[in-house]
Amino acid sequence: MNKKIYFFISLLFLTTAIHKTAHCWDFYSLDKNLFVGNILFPQTIKTVPQVLLYQRGIKLQTETDDSSKKIQFTVTEERKCKKIHFLVTQYVQPNIEKNIVTGLKIGRKQDYKLYKLRLIETRNTQKSDSEKNNTSYHWQVKEKKLTPERRIPDDTLIVIFNPNYIEKIDEGSSFELPKIWIRPDILELAGSEEKLHDEVNELLMASLDLNILHSKPTSEIKPNHKKKLVIAMSNPE
Repeated sequence: MNKKIYFFISLLFLTTAIHKTAHCWDFYSLDKNLFVGNILFPQTIKTVPQVLLYQRGIKLQTETDDSSKKIQFTVTEERKCKKIHFLVTQYVQPNIEKNIVTGLKIGRKQDYKLYKLRLIETRNTQKSDSEKNNTSYHWQVKEKKLTPERRIPDDTLIVIFNPNYIEKIDEGSSFELPKIWIRPDILELAGSEEKLHDEVNELLMASLDLNILHSKPTSEIKPNHKKKLVIAMSNPE
């Protein structure tokens, strides 16, 4: 009798766990890579300013950490995708052809910083045989220019921020996008922290039209309420 009670209790917990998983996970999302991105500010800033990020028609969700002075976000990419672009600029406008929005662009005299990121295998000639089976990757970073039409590549991760405040971006890894490092003298460049936040608030207001063109952030993990669990019952010995 005790064995039967234990069996049915275990079965109940298993059924509950799988039921919750079926409602929380879309297994097709396993075809994508999830990368974490960080924008790092100097410790001289008391409050991290808000920064808008967009990619492929989506407004990315961000998390601000005032104690660590950083903004964190996530990006999903198809596993076969090995390159994306980073663009840091203050304003983005739609490219319109015959009353149809065909993409995004920036003004001809507008400042920007554009980086091409390519995920490549890390080469280490001194690896042992066991280490060679565990391939590691890093992002190769190259700064580049837009085309004369100033059209933004479709795969671009757009960061709405003053590009003159960017110090560098590093190479990252197979799980982490290259970190965006903000210059340590940003307050001197902006004039003060109050002026920096005023500048950022102006960018937020100027991006209201851009928000309309981008959908709200959603999780890549989608609910699937049609999944069912079928269990074949048997009596334990």
